[in-house]
This record gives sequence, C-alpha cells and structure tokens, in this order.
Amino acid sequence: MHSSNYKLPLNFKEEWKYLFKEDNKHVKVNLKSKIIKNTFVSHYGLVYKNGLLNINCAPNIKISNYDTNVYIRHWKKVSEQFLVCKFGNSLKSINLEQDKLYLVIHSPWFSYYFWITECLPRLLRTLEKFTTNDFVLIYPEIWKNFTFVNETLEQIPNLQLKLIEDGVHLFIPKLILTDIKPWTPMFIPREVILTREFLFKISNKYSKETKEDNCRVYISRSAAKRRKFINEEDVENLFKKYDYKIVQMEELSFFQQIQLMKKTTLLAGLTGAGLINIMFMKENGAFLDLSNERYKNKTQYKFHFFKLCNILNITYSICFFKSETTKNIDHWSNENLIADINTIEKEIIKQIEDVEKRRK
Repeated sequence: MHSSNYKLPLNFKEEWKYLFKEDNKHVKVNLKSKIIKNTFVSHYGLVYKNGLLNINCAPNIKISNYDTNVYIRHWKKVSEQFLVCKFGNSLKSINLEQDKLYLVIHSPWFSYYFWITECLPRLLRTLEKFTTNDFVLIYPEIWKNFTFVNETLEQIPNLQLKLIEDGVHLFIPKLILTDIKPWTPMFIPREVILTREFLFKISNKYSKETKEDNCRVYISRSAAKRRKFINEEDVENLFKKYDYKIVQMEELSFFQQIQLMKKTTLLAGLTGAGLINIMFMKENGAFLDLSNERYKNKTQYKFHFFKLCNILNITYSICFFKSETTKNIDHWSNENLIADINTIEKEIIKQIEDVEKRRK
C-alpha cells in the first residue's frame, strides 16, 4: 500500500486511529526465485537444509514485530521429520529424480485465501522466469479436494504435476524456491494485480454475456454453523431494501464468484478469509466490513482487507458488533454476532452516496 493510496475508512473515528495506521512495510519486501540443491521438503511444503528452516518458504517465520512468529515451532517439527526420514523408517519419504527441476508452492496453511494470496502468486512469479517445460509442480494429494485449485491449474498449458500422497516427505535434488510473502496479513501490490489479472482472463471463459453491472452484494452466512448474525433475517431484509443481492458464495463455483465480483460496486460481509474476493471487485467500489468488536483489542489482527481496499481504490467502512455468548466454540473469531440494524443502514447510505459521487 503506497502512501499515495492510503485512505482512512469512510466512517473513520479518532478512537480507531491505532487500528488503521499507514502500513508501508511491504515496500521493503523483495520476493525472488532461485534454484537450490539437495533439500528436504516436509509434506507441508517447509524447506529444510543444513539444519535450518528456509525463512522464505512459509509465511510468519521471519523475525519481526509485524505478527506472531512461528519459526521455532516449524523448525522443531521439520527437524524431527528430517531426522526420522533420514535415519528411521516410521515416516514416509521419497527421493525425487536427479535430472528434474521441481517447484513447491504450498505451505502449512491452506485454504481459498492462501491459494489466492500465496500459492498462486508464487506459481505466476515462477512462470515469469521459467516455462512449464522447465519444471514439475509438486501437487499435494489434498488439492484433489479443491475445485478452485484444479480449475486454475487446468488453465496453464503443459503444466507438469507430480502427485504426492498425504504425509509423504521429499528429498529434492533441485528445487525452485520461490519466496512467499513474509506475513499472511500483508499484501504486495504487484502480487495482487498479477493474480487479479491472471484470474480475470480465465474467468472470462466462464462468463455469460449479461447487461448486469454495478451489482450490490451482501455475502450471507445464514447457512453457516458459526460466525454469522443471530438476527440474520433482519440484516438480509435491510440489504434487500437497498437492492443488494443476497449471495451465499459456497453455492457458486470459483470463477462464478470472480465474475460476480468483477461486476460488484458495493459489497458487504462478515470479517473472514472468504472476503479475499474483494480482490476481484470493481475499482472505485465500496466494501462494508461487518466485524466482531473484539478485533479492536487484538493487536495481531492487521485489518488487511482495509489495506487491500487501499491498493484497489475501494472505499472501506467498518461496523463493530457485540458477540453472542457462546460455549464450546473453537475461537472467539467464530462467535455469532448481534447486528445493530440502524448502524448498518447508516453505513450503507454513506457508501452508496460515496460511490455515486465518485462515479460522476
């Protein structure tokens, strides 16, 4: 997020000043690709050589106060795995071919969010330097379960894949190490644009001609078991009042989601990883982040969707809500929320007025 793009939330309050500080740490990040030899790669994609974990193979392992560092935890685990694979037989491992060049782009965390923000950008950066004839992509077996992965990879002609069964570790003679962005809540503008444009080109093949444009979309979680509004029906009725489509993203394919977002000017949804679809919104649009008030006191949360909006020139607003007292929940971020309808309506009106003003 360059200084020239920095813009506070539309509904900014002075008491939120500490939450929305300008963040230019990405400017010093220089992501590279290089070939390294004779490495051990864990089934989670961690690269280990000479007793050390490579700090560019996974997010959140560099030394910094940007977010929680997990280097020691990963290093201990991969060290044990290496020793057992090298000198024991209780873990599965294979030696890959000497004369082939391999690429690893997965890491310990994986989801829709991580595919779009970490894995795919690493692949696209590799393709700027190498051709698909030069390398073989390591394909973890679990990827078979993700349509968004396979639909994407199918669009890269002649891409060579090496299927690796779950739990199998690798000894790789020649590996392309493509750096990963250092922190999961950080966005690198060039990576965002590179990924966005690549997926736009693919999604055009899946699109149907329609006059519909400048859509208003509310992402509903009514079918979810957690992290939703307990008064969801009231919230949906409010958005319908202002001509928002009520959409459950799980009902759409990967590229249908992208096509919808390309036509979306006004978007609203609950804070969560699925909001990475903001990356595909129309520029000069507006996003309303509906969030748990606990985020105001969690210093590890970087309000990264606010930063993404800044990169793409999308107006950002946020509403904080109290949570329902819930037992037996795995994490506070999954609490159900109690929506204040009047608060949401005020922000909807502000955003509509803002977008219309900027479009004139």
